[in-house]
Amino acid sequence: MTEVTKEFIQKNEDEKIIEIEIERLRSFKNHPFQVKDDNEMHLLKESIEKYGILTPLIVRPVPDGVYEIIAGHRRRHAAELLGYRKVPVIIRVMNEDEAILNMVDSNLHREKISFSEKAFAYKMKNDVLKRKSGRKKGQIDHKTKKKSKDSYWKLWIMCRLCLLCHRHRESRNWAKKSEENIIE
Repeated sequence: MTEVTKEFIQKNEDEKIIEIEIERLRSFKNHPFQVKDDNEMHLLKESIEKYGILTPLIVRPVPDGVYEIIAGHRRRHAAELLGYRKVPVIIRVMNEDEAILNMVDSNLHREKISFSEKAFAYKMKNDVLKRKSGRKKGQIDHKTKKKSKDSYWKLWIMCRLCLLCHRHRESRNWAKKSEENIIE
């Protein structure tokens, strides 16, 4: 066991790290972050090959005896590529809203996140926070005495940007398919 893992266990004594078979893990539904086989994935694979998985995945139990990944999609993918059968996980029981907040917060620290991924993630987080607080756009926050529309408009702009990115991606794919059909 590495020093990092020992330190993690000491901080979270009530949580236990166990190993679970990779085939029992499911990706978080509507996970906005892409797992790519790029240079960062190659570096992660090298690190896991050399040191093992230093930070366990965070999962939550779902029906049918499987677990939904909250944090660690990239580590799971790297472990699969390396032929791992089991990965270390921490199982946390949480509802859908708690899972979304944890999933978003655990991924936003990454350096390379596309605008569309960030926009989808912030939208998911904003939807949860609105449900929790029961506030609608334009309502006053009684602590700051300010209307909530500033953050609403920022989110609206991010969502519009996300939609444009999606449409741009679709049009590029359509153009590529049309080009392939013409060549054939």
